[in-house]
Amino acid sequence: MKLNDKIYDFLKWFLIIFSPAFITLVETLGIIYKFDTNLIIGTYSAFATFLGAIVGISNIKYSKELNLKELEENLGKQVDVKKIEKEGK
Repeated sequence: MKLNDKIYDFLKWFLIIFSPAFITLVETLGIIYKFDTNLIIGTYSAFATFLGAIVGISNIKYSKELNLKELEENLGKQVDVKKIEKEGK
């Protein structure tokens, strides 16, 4: 799955900036108001990890496509993507 740039940028911001801030907020409020934060943080962390995996897979696919395009430009001919993927396995 390849994400478009806007979705990728949003998810990256969400995972790198928002997620740690949210986890810190929940943990701090749990200390102040004396409630258990394990369920909230555990659930949220699982969700964020899942999204991180999707973003990572999308980034790998995008990088492969970009590298193949650069290779095609440098060689001046079309590259057989299926053949390269089979050799890489």
